[in-house]
Amino acid sequence: MPQEWRDAVATVPVLFTVALYVDYLADGTAVWVHDVRTMAVTALLLGLAAFVLGARPPTGAAKWFSVLLGAGALAAAVLTLVTGDGGPLAVLVVLVAVQWVVSTVRHLRTPAGRR
Repeated sequence: MPQEWRDAVATVPVLFTVALYVDYLADGTAVWVHDVRTMAVTALLLGLAAFVLGARPPTGAAKWFSVLLGAGALAAAVLTLVTGDGGPLAVLVVLVAVQWVVSTVRHLRTPAGRR
């Protein structure tokens, strides 16, 4: 089944988040990001943008798995903002990417009539 336009559009902020994080890891700065906290806010906002652009309400177990991933990402963002540590930032970026992968795979596997 072909990928829908909103999954493709949601890919852009996720790829930008990952690319920005990789660039940030290279030398500690990237475009407008100059510290851990700014990177956390950027990753959180881009992750939320991907969610808004690509979301279709999940049902059943997928709903609770998505809630857990989203809550984990939010907790990692808050922990990064509070501590200024890079560990939770890495968790945040990974969770944003995992949430996107899970959502996209779910959309591809769900028949068109059940969306």
